[in-house]
Amino acid sequence: MPAQNLPYFDASKARALIWTVTAVWDRRGEASVYWVVAFLTRLCLRLLFRARVEGTLGRHERLLIIANHQSFLDGITLGAFLPVKPTWLVHTTIARRWYFAIGLRFLPHFVVDTASPMAIKAMIHLVEQGQPVMIFPEGRITNTGTQMKVYDGPAFVAAKTGADVVVAHIDGLVHSQFSRMTGDVPKKWFPRIRVTLCPPAKIPMPEGATPRARRRRAAEAMRRLMQEGAVYARRQTTLFEALVDAAQLHGRGREAIEDIQRKWTYGDLLKASLALGRLVSKFTSEGERVAVLLPNLGAHVALLFGLFAFRRTPAVLNYTAGVEGMRNACRLAQARVVITSRAFLERARLADIVGKLGLEVRYLEDLRASLSLLDKLWLLWALPDPKGFMARVRPDDPAVVLFTSGSEALPKGVVLSHASIRNCAGVGAAGRPIEASFPFSMIGIHGDSP
Repeated sequence: MPAQNLPYFDASKARALIWTVTAVWDRRGEASVYWVVAFLTRLCLRLLFRARVEGTLGRHERLLIIANHQSFLDGITLGAFLPVKPTWLVHTTIARRWYFAIGLRFLPHFVVDTASPMAIKAMIHLVEQGQPVMIFPEGRITNTGTQMKVYDGPAFVAAKTGADVVVAHIDGLVHSQFSRMTGDVPKKWFPRIRVTLCPPAKIPMPEGATPRARRRRAAEAMRRLMQEGAVYARRQTTLFEALVDAAQLHGRGREAIEDIQRKWTYGDLLKASLALGRLVSKFTSEGERVAVLLPNLGAHVALLFGLFAFRRTPAVLNYTAGVEGMRNACRLAQARVVITSRAFLERARLADIVGKLGLEVRYLEDLRASLSLLDKLWLLWALPDPKGFMARVRPDDPAVVLFTSGSEALPKGVVLSHASIRNCAGVGAAGRPIEASFPFSMIGIHGDSP
């Protein structure tokens, strides 16, 4: 084509078009490289880590954002998803490292030493100016999966300035390859990330005889605030959903529990739970309370989770309570059926006692024998997606009925929900499997999934 017929290329117009498409404009209408980088980083995190943010930040006259510290990607994640452009407070030891210094060149930051009184004064002045400030109060990345020590400086700044404190709780990055977790904690290259912006709160200036005492009490208040943020950010699920999440996190081939007979993997528990739950659902109805009289073995755990999945409430009996104690427990629970094992009754010499309870008795040995071909085909269909085959169970629904020992009086029962058991299992743990001394203190169901 002759040169005179070539279309005219205006470089200035091309550059203007690129900025119009990709740039994110600030309030003054000027293109900001910061927001462009944040947009591109947010896009990458959504694609690779399936990252999402929950909650809103709102408008604040004085704002201090604090976050838990799980990995080296925490700062990048918050910088990409926070709807404001905060000034980052960076410790001197971090700023001196060359690989952090490269990234800090593109961020508005302020290098401080949290132990220095002059640094605290500078932090107070920065917050009082109305500039949003972001800091990690723990000062270092967790190596336990739980909250580390909260330093006094950030807490004292929050109390002194009266700023609104917003907890940005991060979930998921503790299982990334960029965390400092070691040992048996599962780690992935691209775990799912969830950032939760909690409602704002204030830390009042505490009373104390000395400034040091006031700073310590302020740090304690900030520590409690971060713990409350972890509870607020926790995704409410049922116990069976927690089991499925734990299996997905650790892998179905991972050992979950070990009893005196064998080792159970997460896959074994899921398969046995679905099978037993389906079999029990044939002679019980949703919401019904089912008495369970079994030893602390893997089959007991699988039966409980099977009942959870099909919206049956197990009433766990204590055979040491005697005939009258167990009969009273069944009466309180309004149970119609008791599930037990012939082998257990023979070894514990309880065959005569079970017959005196006045309930319909079902044996695990008979349930296994009644597993038909249709049940096996259903099980193969349900195993890839167990959550899709469970009943409609809410976290606040009753999960289990537990009873006192009955050593001093007749056993008393208490109904626990799925949410209450999960909350008692611990907050912020890294999802490590633990030994099964009781059916609920096991398999790492306390590990939160984003």
